[in-house]
Amino acid sequence: MNDDVKRRDFTINSLYLDSKGNLTDFFNGENDLIKRKLIFIGNPLERIKEDYLRIIRFCRFSGSFDNKMSENLKKEIILRVPKIINLSNKRIRDEIDKILLTKNCYKCFLMMTKLTLDKYLLISKNNYRRSEISSGFILKNFGIIDFIKLNAITLVQNEKLDLISVIMVHLYGDHCIDKIINRFDLNKRKIKFLHFIKQIINLKINIKNNYLESHVVGNKRMYIFQLIWQLRCGINSKKQGLFNKDRIPFNWYKLALLHILPFEKIKDIDFFEIKWPIFPLVREEIVKSKKTITNDQVKRLFFQAEDFWVNNNFQSSPKEISNFLEQS
Repeated sequence: MNDDVKRRDFTINSLYLDSKGNLTDFFNGENDLIKRKLIFIGNPLERIKEDYLRIIRFCRFSGSFDNKMSENLKKEIILRVPKIINLSNKRIRDEIDKILLTKNCYKCFLMMTKLTLDKYLLISKNNYRRSEISSGFILKNFGIIDFIKLNAITLVQNEKLDLISVIMVHLYGDHCIDKIINRFDLNKRKIKFLHFIKQIINLKINIKNNYLESHVVGNKRMYIFQLIWQLRCGINSKKQGLFNKDRIPFNWYKLALLHILPFEKIKDIDFFEIKWPIFPLVREEIVKSKKTITNDQVKRLFFQAEDFWVNNNFQSSPKEISNFLEQS
């Protein structure tokens, strides 16, 4: 057992408990656990050489434990960081999943930048030669990560996404989306989501900050709805039919807005709870003034009617919308 313990990474992971409840502690791990100290077993560089994933684990545990790292050790670890490109996508993904679930994950990311690990995280041995070394995380305010974890975790899960697909693009930017997809082996739905995010960012919709400065929650919510409608139309001007019939979920637009709106300004509107307003007309009312109409024409009329309704602050009555359609 002693030889097995020597191959463990940190003293806090070197504790053994037998079936009788007796604790065996070879490296004072219990005391380090109590004092929240993160200490390598033996020579840190030897432990890292045995498995370079331990550099990422060191960053993960740094979110919950204090560590005293000398400048010399820091330099030695940085020299070995490029070795993580040889780690499998699955092992990288599993470790980053755990980091994102860590309560103080911003501390983990700060340690990753300190060790330059963020520059190599998206590179695998299969794309090393044709891939440039990343400039690292572009995110400066890690508060957005806490905001998403605190408010949107249920939404993310309901949409069959995960924190990696939602948060990594905040850390690296949309120009690294393909690298994120490849390094974390994302499935088709998550790939579609990230390409959608890239489309939204590239629209460069003009944001009216005065709406977000308003103290009236209703005005902010109204602006959010109209902004989402703009984004929907901007992605594909030929998209027709009612918004709630779209293949792109409304919740994806909410997550996308976090890339173009300051998250601090939308905290008071129950942002992740809002739902698209109910359109006041039904199919029969849309088509009753037309003698003959195809399904495509119905979709187009719904789109035109909803656009009219949105641009009138969702206040148009069914009769006003019908009159608009008759005149169009």
